[in-house]
Amino acid sequence: MARGDQLSRQWRIIQTLITSKTGKSAADLSLDLECNPRTVYRDLEALQAAGFPIYTERVEGKNLWSLLDTMRHHIPIPFNLMELMALYFSRDMMRVFKDAG
Repeated sequence: MARGDQLSRQWRIIQTLITSKTGKSAADLSLDLECNPRTVYRDLEALQAAGFPIYTERVEGKNLWSLLDTMRHHIPIPFNLMELMALYFSRDMMRVFKDAG
């Protein structure tokens, strides 16, 4: 395993769980990450041990992993500088359309 692979994979797990409304199974995560399901279980356990509020819930015969809803609002959305600048400057441009309609 190359240096940083585990951290990168765990970050992708967190991002996936943040955006998932219903949760994800370890099998689904392993397909998305192109790794063994056992690796996903180890990563999920490591994230829980690190303090991330990740839990599992049985839904329709499948164990789905999720983040607590309160955590979803505390992790910043990862925008790069150019995307943040585009959002900031487009705010003024959209004011033109405020009264249109």
